[in-house]
Amino acid sequence: MRNIVLLFGMFASLLAAEESSPALPAITRENFVPATTGQAAKPKDVRLWKVSVTALAAANALDVHSSWGKHELNSVLSNSSGKFGGQGALLKAGVQGGLLGLEYLISRGHPSGKVYRVLSVINFSAAGVIGGVAAHNYTIPRR
Repeated sequence: MRNIVLLFGMFASLLAAEESSPALPAITRENFVPATTGQAAKPKDVRLWKVSVTALAAANALDVHSSWGKHELNSVLSNSSGKFGGQGALLKAGVQGGLLGLEYLISRGHPSGKVYRVLSVINFSAAGVIGGVAAHNYTIPRR
């Protein structure tokens, strides 16, 4: 569990460093190539997407914490004894990393505000569902 918290902290610090790093260019309209709609991404759309990524990471971290050591119904995430553990946590982190990598590639290829808003809705929706599962998991006692 400690490793998951450290991983989440590293991810959050990378997002914060990206905004404040002088080596990275500032987010301006000139940095973006206009998409097919002709609307360049606004900094507020990019910030909304980053907040949604953080919400999704937090929901996944809560889900991992709420499931750790309990009986896991999903056989892909369970270990040989049927409990959720490190193997399931790594798999969940890999799926989230793949999703975020795909979103990054999509937004890099089509950096319009509409794309960032759609990706934000997807992330917030997934965070809500995963957060609901985590809340349910906290009601189940450990055996």
